[in-house]
Amino acid sequence: MLKASCPQSALHEILQVVSRGVSGRSTHPVQNNIYLCSADGGLRLVATDLEYLSLDARLPALITEEGAVTVPGRVFNEIVASLPEEEVSLESPEPGQLAIRCGKSSYLVRGLPPDDFQFLPEIMPQAEFALPEGALHTILTQTVFACSDDETRPILTGALFFIRPDLLTVVATDTYRLAVRTLSAEISVAEERKVIVSARVLHELLRILREDSEEPVQVRVSERLIEFQLRDVKLASRLIEGEFPNYEKVIPADPDKRLLVRVDALERALRRALIVARQDSNRVVLHAREGVLQITAVSPDLGSVEEEVEMQLTGEPIDIAFNARYLMEMLEAVGSEQIVMGLSGALNPGTMRPAGREDYIYVVMPMQIMT
Repeated sequence: MLKASCPQSALHEILQVVSRGVSGRSTHPVQNNIYLCSADGGLRLVATDLEYLSLDARLPALITEEGAVTVPGRVFNEIVASLPEEEVSLESPEPGQLAIRCGKSSYLVRGLPPDDFQFLPEIMPQAEFALPEGALHTILTQTVFACSDDETRPILTGALFFIRPDLLTVVATDTYRLAVRTLSAEISVAEERKVIVSARVLHELLRILREDSEEPVQVRVSERLIEFQLRDVKLASRLIEGEFPNYEKVIPADPDKRLLVRVDALERALRRALIVARQDSNRVVLHAREGVLQITAVSPDLGSVEEEVEMQLTGEPIDIAFNARYLMEMLEAVGSEQIVMGLSGALNPGTMRPAGREDYIYVVMPMQIMT
């Protein structure tokens, strides 16, 4: 019979993380619950849909009696969030029940037997490495947004992790754009591995990661699973099976036209142009001339817009159309003051890189220029 107590603020914080692992749509009712048990002198909370996501967290707590219980995730989270910032008492008087007391509040929540709760298998790592928390946040921020949300092509709904000794490459594409980011790391792996990780899982990981932290995140990869361990939280997922497209073939050869432009100026101009462009599939036309990048968009219903941004052009002038939102998403993630756009023709894909760096490339397909 579980008996424990802990501060409301600490329990609320960890529930905000773990409860996102509850799918609410599982055919096994107990998997819509959070598993709560005593472990290592504290509390362990687990939620998993047994498919893509498992969140497993530890919380310091005073344990009076060892035990376990499962409770509905949404209800448990709502109760704890509503409690005052005082000590919370948790007690399982009978199997499948949890009494929650805090201040003058008292709840009895009905759950399901903990023995019925299922976990993802323990990972048997074939590759292991650690990354600084901030560095992992950056590499995911700069790639995952390019994953597809088309469930009919599940391979593209994840990001490729290309794992080699001393080098990690993360790749995402929805066939309209491609993001590739590399990062040096001390990786323990006998041979190179390519695995596909669900974008849904990586978005959940991004919620937990702190972009300014240097704390290590332990990454373990097995045949079918990947696991990220940071602080007191372990996030695990089943890998997406299948063959990721040959992304290297999509990256254009050295372009003959280069545009050096400030990120903030281009992003602001595109945001203004999008007010009109969103009426025409987000289409904007870039007119590159020496010293000036002109951005135009036309809507039969709204009218037109014209923006100008200073830039440096190497090569011949060019007119090319892109989806403005695709460009903006890269600009918001690049983390650089300037970018270099590489272009080779109005019908050929364009590239975008942070100026002076070769560890990140973004490829975007052009749109037809409407006349």
